[in-house]
Amino acid sequence: MSMWKHLLRVTVFDESSYSEIRVFRGTPRRWVGWFVGILVAVSLATYLAIAQTPLREWVVPGYVAEQTQQDMRETRVLADSLVRVLEQQEQALLALRHALVGDEAALSFLTRSESTVPLDSMAGWGLDSVVFEAGSSEMALREAVEEADRFSLQRRRAGGANAMIGFTYPPLVGGVSDGMNAGIGHLGVDLVAPAGTPIQAVDDGSVLFSSYTVETGYTLLIQHRGERVSVYKHCSSLLKQQGDLVAGGEAVGLMGNTGELTTGPHLHFEWWVRGRALDPTPWLGRTSLWDDGGPVN
Repeated sequence: MSMWKHLLRVTVFDESSYSEIRVFRGTPRRWVGWFVGILVAVSLATYLAIAQTPLREWVVPGYVAEQTQQDMRETRVLADSLVRVLEQQEQALLALRHALVGDEAALSFLTRSESTVPLDSMAGWGLDSVVFEAGSSEMALREAVEEADRFSLQRRRAGGANAMIGFTYPPLVGGVSDGMNAGIGHLGVDLVAPAGTPIQAVDDGSVLFSSYTVETGYTLLIQHRGERVSVYKHCSSLLKQQGDLVAGGEAVGLMGNTGELTTGPHLHFEWWVRGRALDPTPWLGRTSLWDDGGPVN
């Protein structure tokens, strides 16, 4: 007979009196079966106690609570929404910058007016036409404002030729080393002065752009009233940030020699009026023109 099927008897005696306390009868196969069954039952009970109760948060390493997972999902959805809103705001700001310098495509895009300029020309900006779609209430408001201001707008157009196109303060006290030459793409004048000379805003306005570019180094753009924009390039450092309000004559940077398109310390200054670059020389005051040349661009 196989050992697994052989009937065995196990007796437990009292050591002092040798009296019989307990007797176990059975085969080794039955005892092993009972042992495995008890082990499975204990394991199952332990699993249910951990998996189906809050005890799992304290026993299972790395387990994330259900509430925490829900919060993470909601946070992810909120973050995606915020990213989308931020992208829309950046697109609107980019279109506004183009409009402020007289870009017809941007003006048509923002006002939804009829224009011969196709919206496909704005693809390079990364603009989404759906973002700026005007609702019915907004369109009604636009029509009401346009009707109320029709005559004032006509008077403004009639007097546009006499509107102020110059500026009050020179960008710095120094000499002109190179004048404007639109034929070669030099859309401003180069002003020279000792390195570190303060650069001042030529009129009241708000900072439209303040950053570093590879070609023009530290560059600053200021938007002024009357669709006027002043540009300051190759600065050694900038004292104002995008969105800051500045007063005419206030220091906005220091003259330097930054960027690839420069051969020496100077300020490249540009003056834009209604989307066109004008020669700023008539409003530079008593600055003198150097005859021996100087830095270009």
